[in-house]
Amino acid sequence: MPSEIELKLGVSSGDARRLAARLALVAGGPRRGRLFNTYYDTPALDLWRRGVALRFRRKGNEWLMTVKSGDPAAGGLARRQEWEAPARPGVFDFAIVTDDGLRAFLESRRDGLLPVFSTDFTRAAWIVERSGARVEVAIDRGRIEAIGPKDGAAAVSEAISELELELVEGPSPDALFEIAIDLAAGARLHPMIASKAERGYALAAATPASPARAGPSPIEGGMSPGEAFRAIALDCLTQLQRNEQGIVHGGDAEYLHQARIAIRRLRSAFRTFAPALSPAFVEVYAPRWGALGRRLGGTRDWDVFLAETLSPLENAFPGDADLARLRERALAVQSAARTSAVEALSGPDSGQDYSRLLLAFSAALFRCEPPTIESGKGNRGGKGGKGGKSGKSGKRGGLREFARRRLGKRLGAVRRVARKPARLDEAAWHRLRLAFKRLRYALEFFAPLLPRGRLRRYLEELAAIQDLLGKLNDQTTAGRLIGELHPEDEPISLAAGWIAGRKHLLIQSLADALAGFFALREPW
Repeated sequence: MPSEIELKLGVSSGDARRLAARLALVAGGPRRGRLFNTYYDTPALDLWRRGVALRFRRKGNEWLMTVKSGDPAAGGLARRQEWEAPARPGVFDFAIVTDDGLRAFLESRRDGLLPVFSTDFTRAAWIVERSGARVEVAIDRGRIEAIGPKDGAAAVSEAISELELELVEGPSPDALFEIAIDLAAGARLHPMIASKAERGYALAAATPASPARAGPSPIEGGMSPGEAFRAIALDCLTQLQRNEQGIVHGGDAEYLHQARIAIRRLRSAFRTFAPALSPAFVEVYAPRWGALGRRLGGTRDWDVFLAETLSPLENAFPGDADLARLRERALAVQSAARTSAVEALSGPDSGQDYSRLLLAFSAALFRCEPPTIESGKGNRGGKGGKGGKSGKSGKRGGLREFARRRLGKRLGAVRRVARKPARLDEAAWHRLRLAFKRLRYALEFFAPLLPRGRLRRYLEELAAIQDLLGKLNDQTTAGRLIGELHPEDEPISLAAGWIAGRKHLLIQSLADALAGFFALREPW
């Protein structure tokens, strides 16, 4: 089956010119051309819902019809099935599609196909050889335009400025990342997960952006632990990147919350799969994701404080001067924290570091399967990581046994902290919250391998405890933030008293919830 493997990166106009000059030194003058594409779908966008793109491309005096089908890009890299042949515009010959099911699907929609959007861009392309592979490196500059519903005129448009690397010949995508990382040394190249087609559909449908939440776990029982880690890590990157623009452009605070969840899930995946990963791989990348998560975390703390702690206080004590002063100061600090979060993703220096982290981490994930341990070798996970042979690829039970051991280890960590709830101090409650969070993420990662009924009940009870622990943490954080805002000689008794009362009630509720949870049968 024909396939397409490409790496797509966003690039500014200035960097595009500099990259063109560098590529000309390495590979000579580029092939230049103008490409005009019209994408077709039904009024209900049936093709898009199935993950299929259908276009007619004018390339010089030639017209080509192309059908693409495949998964969305992750880490900037896309792998798609592709069929292409000479055609006449608007004449659909789906005989080129060798997938019987897809061909039948397209034939059934033939009569309803209409133009939805177009792309018009110039392409400068070079062939670069690297690591035994031939790669087309192209700079695309132009526009995407949605087709107007009545008169065919462009309704809305969006600029295209991309660097695209496509594997022309070679066994793996390693060369794509090697070339991209070299080029990124002198330019900001940001991995893109939205193809031109996805962006065009968003324009045509006028779909409002919304925060991206985590989806179902992508793992399958036949994977090795290393393969499962890669699938989960790429899923986390996808969630993170789909929330980037909402943060950078000052959208709903939920964008930042979901971006932080993506990073927390990724960090939890490092811990959960540690026995199956190379120590060097973990040591290089886990701290870098941790640092980014902490940089984004300050803003979320202030968002929660203002909405969930200070607002109820103001409602209970309207007109209180101390609370009004507290809000004024909190808003100022929140604004500074938001600026820091935006800088972390898009600033001249930090933004470039973030782009390079995405690119290098994606390259490490795609380069090879993170090594699975044998006989405990390289084990960073304690007793739960022994017996790594069962994680080898090709044994259906390998990942299931690995999951059972790792979930047992996560539950053991929860039990150790929660042994005597009545004696827990603030630091212990915080450790318990983190232990429960890591257990929940591990359960969600391995969910496709576990019995649904028992897992659902277990997660419901766990979520209730996490909610209580989260509220307790919010109150503790609120107390700390108030302390940061107020000089020691200013009165904060009203807020402090409110917080202390809330914490007391939450701790009482937690003791009963923990007893009920530990009585449940584990779903593994």
